[in-house]
Amino acid sequence: MQELLRQTREILKRDPRLAGLRVSADEGELHLLVGDDRFARLLPTDKQGVWRLEYFHNRERWESIDFRGTLRECVQFLSENTHYHFWEG
Repeated sequence: MQELLRQTREILKRDPRLAGLRVSADEGELHLLVGDDRFARLLPTDKQGVWRLEYFHNRERWESIDFRGTLRECVQFLSENTHYHFWEG
């Protein structure tokens, strides 16, 4: 899990839209945070190296996003779909 955290931090650091996010691990999931607020989480699927996404809808509940991909693809999807960026609105 430490290697996945390191990789995710590197991916976030390279993206100006997501560079301020933090990442943490919790029971095999990766959580993306803005300050102390949860933003999104990446959950492993049955397929090695493929993750699915959920975002914290209105800061009240997890809502699934219809997207699966590698760690990099998931972070890129979140970066490109700015309507998920509650901290910018």
